[in-house]
Amino acid sequence: MKWLANNKTRVLRWGGLGLGCLLAALGAFVGARWVASGSEYEPGLDHLVPADVSYVLRVPSVPKARQSAESFLDELLLDSSLAVLESSPMWRDGPGKGLGDLRELREDTLRKGLESAARQADSAGVRLFDDVLGGELILAAEAGKHGGFVAVSRVSRAARFRWQFMDVASAFFPDEPGRPRLEYESGTLKVTPRRKTAPADDAADTAAPRTLLVTLLDDVLVISDSPWLFNATLKAHGGEKGLAAQRDWQRAARLPAPADAARHQMTLWLNLDQMRRRLPPAETGQSPVDTYTSLGPGLVGVMPDILMPLNTLLERNLDTTVFSAALYGLDLSDAPNLRFDQYLLADPARAEDPRFAHLRKTWAQPAREATQLRLLPPDTMLQVSYRQPLDVMYHEVLTERDRQSLVGDFFVAMQSPALRSALAGPVEEVLFATAPRSYAPGVTAPVPPVELPLPAFCIGFRVPGAGAEIPRLLLEEYLQAQRGRGQEPGEQPRTGAAVVVELAIEGRRAWGLHDPRDDPGNQILIRLNRSIRSALVGDWLLLTNSESLVARAIRNSTGSDRGLAADARNPFAQLDSVSSATIYVNLDVTADYLAGTAELFKLLRDTRYNPLLPEGLAPSDLRREIARSFGLDPASPAALDDPRVDAEYQRRKEVWAQTCQIEGDQYVARLQANFRAMRFFRDLALTTSFAADHLHVRGLLRVG
Repeated sequence: MKWLANNKTRVLRWGGLGLGCLLAALGAFVGARWVASGSEYEPGLDHLVPADVSYVLRVPSVPKARQSAESFLDELLLDSSLAVLESSPMWRDGPGKGLGDLRELREDTLRKGLESAARQADSAGVRLFDDVLGGELILAAEAGKHGGFVAVSRVSRAARFRWQFMDVASAFFPDEPGRPRLEYESGTLKVTPRRKTAPADDAADTAAPRTLLVTLLDDVLVISDSPWLFNATLKAHGGEKGLAAQRDWQRAARLPAPADAARHQMTLWLNLDQMRRRLPPAETGQSPVDTYTSLGPGLVGVMPDILMPLNTLLERNLDTTVFSAALYGLDLSDAPNLRFDQYLLADPARAEDPRFAHLRKTWAQPAREATQLRLLPPDTMLQVSYRQPLDVMYHEVLTERDRQSLVGDFFVAMQSPALRSALAGPVEEVLFATAPRSYAPGVTAPVPPVELPLPAFCIGFRVPGAGAEIPRLLLEEYLQAQRGRGQEPGEQPRTGAAVVVELAIEGRRAWGLHDPRDDPGNQILIRLNRSIRSALVGDWLLLTNSESLVARAIRNSTGSDRGLAADARNPFAQLDSVSSATIYVNLDVTADYLAGTAELFKLLRDTRYNPLLPEGLAPSDLRREIARSFGLDPASPAALDDPRVDAEYQRRKEVWAQTCQIEGDQYVARLQANFRAMRFFRDLALTTSFAADHLHVRGLLRVG
């Protein structure tokens, strides 16, 4: 102590010098890390995303998207019919799998989850939506068995500065039960969630939680649960080409107009070709990417004369195999309604394939104003218009079998020389619409043996400048086409009782079919023919089973009544008035028709669970299958009469009958629940613009 007293000046001098050196060293250490935290990655974030990912979700501004998503959910939750939607199989087996209960999603996942994340960020000295998620976010994911994602977002300098001390802070990472295990090495933070429950021995690998890999590349935060995607991102930072160099990503980025891009709170890009390679095929052998353009054999079998040609038109004209990528832009600003844009990118080389010649010719047609929307009633159930040359539709899309059908008869009639001579030019657009049964109550009643009540329907052809007699010619040629089905070459033209008669509807000339027979053979065809009306209204040649629809179209065209386009609730007022194709579905009215048609439920049930077709097979086919399973010759009658075969057949037949009863009831219950859930939505409207290398679909889904 005496020495310290005698040498206090020296101690203070040298102590101060040492402290100064320490502070200088510490300052230099901190200063160096502050300078390092100022490094910024100059290219866009898409340069860091691996080029061959399957999905890319881009959010231009996370705070704005968060606010829009919360407002969107708030509006949905106000709808009293939400519970009906969430209890339906179509929700539980679809979006509900990922989203769960929407109220829990809003309250627990978004509100409480974000509050918890914000508190954790605050405890680390950063602000969640300012320092970490204050701007753009890109989330890319891989399709297939193993999946995986990588997320990239820029962070503020304050957050980057704190990251510079991660190597020092890692020594103080807590290792407590329930907390994730944190490991920091070589600039990468590994976050491994704790296992909630002990897995079974044979499920150890699949039950193990996936480790998150976190790093900072200049000012870009990278988070991934896939070592492959994480390393690919590091390589992209090192100079390898990322998503920004991918051809379809570049093409998609140029498609949205600036005003449209500004409306999108988020965009979703799909690498369709990558998904085709990575996702397992569906039962049909097709990629699941390309299985949504068919009505399915079960539904087509309900009424082949009508649905078979319509199914061909769907499959051929909506063939998605020509597209290599897709971009979706979502606009949530008009809650609870959802506006969106879809851009489908055709592969340039694939589009030149002869298989898609009909699409190339179709996409070359100029867009037109959707004038048919003025003619249809506001309670139209379904409306589809498509600009495709009739010659292409007839010769390159429809098959010979399609042309030998009820709907095909109309197309055959339109191709007849007599009718073509009355046209001012080629027919380049077709319309198909349905309306409630109230527009044709007698016509749409069930008729044995099909017992399926049709809605009122309308088929239209855009024929600007056509002669006034064209509706009469259409019906005359329609009758000839109907009578000529299956006729051999050289055979004399067939005749029939039905004749074309002139009518007056709303003071206009129209035509219909008259059949004087009291006891017609084909009840369905004769009743339909008796209901057919044809008229020229504006540019549209209309063919319908409802005189009320013709009368309404005429009144709408003169302004004495209001059509779908003039209705105050018309969704097309918010979409493009000029397009190449339009779709409108009034989901509420459609649900009324479906849910109120008991015959439809019976028909769909019998189609899927037919007691007369054990396991969906003809009895003889099932017997042959059973004989083969016993090692017997299925072509031998003696083998089919074998007691073992007969006993097994009876057993499986009884099991199938029980299956039809139990699963058939469940199937109908699911259908009814789904139809009730459709009423949660008001309607869906789509307009489509064709281009040589892409299609642009603009849509509006309205709720409530």
